Amino acid sequence: MLLHILSDIFIFLSSTVKFALLTFTVITTDMGIPGTIANILGGLTGIVLFTYLGTNLRAWAIETFPERFGRKFTRQSRFLVRVRKHSGLFGVALLTPVFLSIPVGVILALSLTTHKRQIVTSMAVSCIFWSAVFFVPYYVFSINVIGWVKGMF
Repeated sequence: MLLHILSDIFIFLSSTVKFALLTFTVITTDMGIPGTIANILGGLTGIVLFTYLGTNLRAWAIETFPERFGRKFTRQSRFLVRVRKHSGLFGVALLTPVFLSIPVGVILALSLTTHKRQIVTSMAVSCIFWSAVFFVPYYVFSINVIGWVKGMF
């Protein structure tokens, strides 16, 4: 029993940063509904936490590590600029839980708008959408979601 509680706490805390990775972990280890709830709540908590601390966190990171967070044009930074320019907050929110990590997506969204409630709402809807995409087929229809995702790549 204690092991299940500790694993749910681990899922919750880790999901605040890497939502999709922990979604696949919950499914592959068959953690059930408590793991699913911990995953979703962790993602939502991470969105709120990084939205309201993101501006300060970004300023601290740039000040502390200027060589790491300077203006460098890499493949990843070009991709992020393209997403930000072409699809705006909606595109950033849609990609954040699965392709970007929650802190990166939220900080990118904060560069688009200062309306924190709008960021939290769009990111939360995206997080719940991706949860439904992965958990509903697994629990309701007993579809092997991990094999399905592997087949896509």
